[in-house]
Amino acid sequence: MSEELVSGFRVSHQAIVDIFDRTQLVARSYLQAKPFIREMEAILLVHFNHQDKELFDRLRELFRSDRESEKMIEFLTHDLKDIKIKFLIFFEKHSGEVLDTNWRSFPVDFLQFHREVLARIKVEESYLFPLIVKLPSKAP
Repeated sequence: MSEELVSGFRVSHQAIVDIFDRTQLVARSYLQAKPFIREMEAILLVHFNHQDKELFDRLRELFRSDRESEKMIEFLTHDLKDIKIKFLIFFEKHSGEVLDTNWRSFPVDFLQFHREVLARIKVEESYLFPLIVKLPSKAP
């Protein structure tokens, strides 16, 4: 179960990297990037939804007597909230649903958001995955 969860996260990470790579190729043209922005939003929403309260509650329960792991879980939880806020800000500004008044700032905003999401992916791979691997399978 935990290996399957990590495998799912790895697939999600690859999908995120792929959409960012494709978007980066056209990032200078907001009109060309718009279809990728919508796809990126959907992929990131799915990824963030996999990191739900239940997952972190299970991790807290498993590591409740391991102070270092507890601190890491709290860090991961707060970092996830931060990246979700950045996600909301970025897509509110560049979703293409409202008037395209922010098209000039898109290349810079995209580059910054891209860096932040890739940093989160590295954190997940380095710190979240080792915790998830230790999770026992859910009872049926």
